[in-house]
Amino acid sequence: MAPATHPDPCGARCETADALRTLRNLLEAAANEAARIRAGAALGNADRFQVVEAVDLGRDALALAAILGAVPAAATDADPSLITDSREAA
Repeated sequence: MAPATHPDPCGARCETADALRTLRNLLEAAANEAARIRAGAALGNADRFQVVEAVDLGRDALALAAILGAVPAAATDADPSLITDSREAA
């Protein structure tokens, strides 16, 4: 099993479920805010510094996608029985 790369990893599957639920809720809120920002920008309600910040946040979102994209490999390294389940589901 690979060592944890976070100081406080989920210690049980129920913690993982809670963390995923929290993340889903945060992403839904973030998507709504991003749509508001885009709509406001289309109306001229964003200065150049806000545009740069939006681009930076987009990069952060891509980094988050990379972390979540690595979950199947990390899970199958820890539990080889998940190999067919996780890869077929994806």
